[in-house]
Amino acid sequence: MTQTTVYPKHRFYFNVETETGGQQIASELPSYRIACQHIKHYAKETGNQQEVYYIRLYRRKNHRCWSVLQCRVKFRDDQVLITGAKYIENKKAA
Repeated sequence: MTQTTVYPKHRFYFNVETETGGQQIASELPSYRIACQHIKHYAKETGNQQEVYYIRLYRRKNHRCWSVLQCRVKFRDDQVLITGAKYIENKKAA
């Protein structure tokens, strides 16, 4: 059984997606930090080090995507590290 956390509504929110298949890992997260936690947890579950992740920032007022952060993960010992994070243009990530 998965536990669902309800976050307070902010002006902005973050969605996390994978590149392959465009699967949405998490939605309406209040911060980058929490988005990164979701990526690390997902990567640990799947064990896939090659996956590319997108953290998309949306404005709640009109639900437009403002920015997209692309990143990967790396496994070191028992840790999952976020690597290669860079902002990309919206058109490339669409």
